[in-house]
Amino acid sequence: MNIDKAAILIKKATLEFEKLSNAELEKYDLTSPQFKVMKYLFDEAENGVRIVDLEKYYSMSHPTTIGIVQNLEKKGLVEYRDNPHHARSRYIAPTQKGMELKEELESVGDELEAELTRNLTDKERLRLIALLKKMMGIGPDEG
Repeated sequence: MNIDKAAILIKKATLEFEKLSNAELEKYDLTSPQFKVMKYLFDEAENGVRIVDLEKYYSMSHPTTIGIVQNLEKKGLVEYRDNPHHARSRYIAPTQKGMELKEELESVGDELEAELTRNLTDKERLRLIALLKKMMGIGPDEG
């Protein structure tokens, strides 16, 4: 089957990532969406992460984002913290238990990306990233 539509290929790549990641993340009792949220929290914890930040970054709906965070909270991996600068705002942050998984989960992420892009040269992988960013309207220093 000759597939020459970008949207179909992107969806297929996403499904392949989900399949690979869910198999690998099972040992951590995490789903792919939970893994992505943890990765974002690790990267942005110092800045404070709000539900709306996760929704925007991953283009997820509010109920989906809330559900993912609630499940991570039940697992003891994240917690809500009060915003000292705004009484009605709370941030999400990894717990100590969540932070203990940081290095392992970052390694899993690197392995998953390597597996997903195994048929590409380094130059092709970087070009793919640049093209996807361009397609999504993400600047070179964003995302």
